[in-house]
Amino acid sequence: MASDLLPPDAPADHLLAELLDRIDGYLYIKDQGGRYLFANAQVRALYGATPQQIVGAQDAQFMDTTRSARVLMNDRAVLEQGAAIHDEEELCLHNGVRRGFRTTKLPILDAAGQVVAVCGLSTDITQRNWASGHLVERNHLLGTVLSNIDAHIYVKDHRGNYLYANEKTLLLYGRTAAEVIGRSDADLLPAEVAQRLAATDREVIGASARHAGEEVVVGADGKERHYWSIKLPLELPGQPTGIIGFSTEITELLRLRQTLERQRITDALTGLPNRLQLEQELALELRLAQRDGGSVALVMLDIDQFKHINTHFGQEAGDQLLREAAQRLRQALPANCCLARPGGDEFAVVLPCSDPAALLREVERLRAVLAEPYLLLGKPWRATASAGLATYPQDADSAGPLLVHAEAAMYLAKERGRDQLRRYSADLGAAASRRLALEHDLRGALAAGQFELHYQPKIRSIDSAVAGFEALLRWNRSAQERVSPLEFIPLAEQMGLLVQIGQWVVEQACTQMAQWRAQGLGGVPVAVNLSPSQLKSDSLLDSVCESVERHGIAAGELELEVTESMMMDEPEQAIAILRDLHAHGVQLSIDDFGTGYSSMAYLKRLPVDTLKLDRVFVNEIATDVRDADLCAGVIALAHKLGLRVVAEGVETEAQRQALAARDCDLFQGYLFSKPLPAAQVPAYLQTQALQQATAMQGHGI
Repeated sequence: MASDLLPPDAPADHLLAELLDRIDGYLYIKDQGGRYLFANAQVRALYGATPQQIVGAQDAQFMDTTRSARVLMNDRAVLEQGAAIHDEEELCLHNGVRRGFRTTKLPILDAAGQVVAVCGLSTDITQRNWASGHLVERNHLLGTVLSNIDAHIYVKDHRGNYLYANEKTLLLYGRTAAEVIGRSDADLLPAEVAQRLAATDREVIGASARHAGEEVVVGADGKERHYWSIKLPLELPGQPTGIIGFSTEITELLRLRQTLERQRITDALTGLPNRLQLEQELALELRLAQRDGGSVALVMLDIDQFKHINTHFGQEAGDQLLREAAQRLRQALPANCCLARPGGDEFAVVLPCSDPAALLREVERLRAVLAEPYLLLGKPWRATASAGLATYPQDADSAGPLLVHAEAAMYLAKERGRDQLRRYSADLGAAASRRLALEHDLRGALAAGQFELHYQPKIRSIDSAVAGFEALLRWNRSAQERVSPLEFIPLAEQMGLLVQIGQWVVEQACTQMAQWRAQGLGGVPVAVNLSPSQLKSDSLLDSVCESVERHGIAAGELELEVTESMMMDEPEQAIAILRDLHAHGVQLSIDDFGTGYSSMAYLKRLPVDTLKLDRVFVNEIATDVRDADLCAGVIALAHKLGLRVVAEGVETEAQRQALAARDCDLFQGYLFSKPLPAAQVPAYLQTQALQQATAMQGHGI
């Protein structure tokens, strides 16, 4: 109690000053300019200076600020950020003495809540002897300062009775100083809370050591508040050891952390666990199964053609469908069943696997639940689901591989036609492993310079001259392996890499055309295939025009090939983009014509110059009357529309003659040449020119 320390008539401010002066610690206050407003006896002794020499002075007068940089850095951080700092600092005096301190620095606020000064409390840890601190104050200003520090500051005697509590502490308890001083936490707080605080206080006093940790206090409003508290033993003359405490509220910080943790493991759209939490819960299920000798199944469900829904109905409709699908699965599964949304339009379900037949029936039941009509924008819409299934311990012995295997089975179900269930198998595992390896290598293939272009010539029917080339992408995965375009191009499209790769192809083709021109070969037209993602990219027009302009490619020399199916997906958008390209001198052709579901109404509006007749019609043109008639019809239609026709896959002389008889304009295929590396093209062109000249001489031309 205060009466135990000083005469009854001692002023409260004097009592506080005396208490602070007895703290075996270093207490100081600096303004925004780094000038001392106050320094206690320990600080004065450390600097060997009087209060008059310290107040108004800056640190440079007492210490080597270059070698004590952390002291100034922490001061600035508190002043600028307005937050408490707990740190270790090293101070180097001008006489060479070095001292280590454990320091707490707190912002001091004015009535408007602005930071006006920093208050520091340091304990000497030069020998790692965590000693208690002594606070000293000689004037009325310190009481005002402590009341405006954004922390709860309090002094208790050995019985836990308050000797001092700053304004912030009084507000927490909703009491005046007279109602707090002389009373203990047991008098002010619920019993359970008071007991926890008293236990910490006894620990500090018993060990005579600093304590830092989290505490929970119930305020006058009945709400629990969390604090980070630092408590130091306080030696009181003639009295048993008490404590001085500094507590900073961290309630909002903890709530923020909890929110971030929920967001980290939860899908925001559906409220289901995300992939991270799925892996954690799946790992737990596998440990339980291992303990009990059981089996666990992981089912991956994917909404078929979900991208189509997003494209035609908008993202909000897609989100609505996903939320409803999640709700259907919740209602269809037991409450304790693990259901998650790993990402995109995928859902994952962990099921017991004691009866394989019952498991398959359950998966089909879930697919049927997802296949019920959805109401999107006021209209019913059916969406089927593809499913992949993998089991523990048969297919994998840990969560990560089991998830990969179930996804591989799901992807197989989608590749084989969608709306079906596929189980994982060893063969599928090998394919999945290769796919993962290809995905990994494909991401770095462009940067590693593993792509190159080969060029297959197009031959004019009328005179067998070379009319140009088609650039074909090749991936040299290693010195020993060249991956087929049929394998890596669809994969790159799925991975979202073809826009970047496609830009490289256009740029490389233009670079090569410029090099051939510089070699005296003239303008060599080159056709480049576009991917669906490129055709939908906002950067397509700019990137193509930049490459053409940079390399001086003449109008008509660069040709872009698109398939009819990718144009028909968004016909109006495709027409607009193709018209812009055509207006900039780029030739356009429809590749694989006749294999999709083209609309003749759209075909006549497309600004294309050429149709490429797919090889499926060319293969049997010399032996199958129907194929021959189809080719003749397509060629006649193209000519009516003012288009040229290129026949792909011409491999025999009989095919060439049959196509020529039906007025096909250009041929492309192994009958004339396989795709050539760029370095072989000049020699090929020279040979073809020589053969053509010889043939003309032979005909007397």
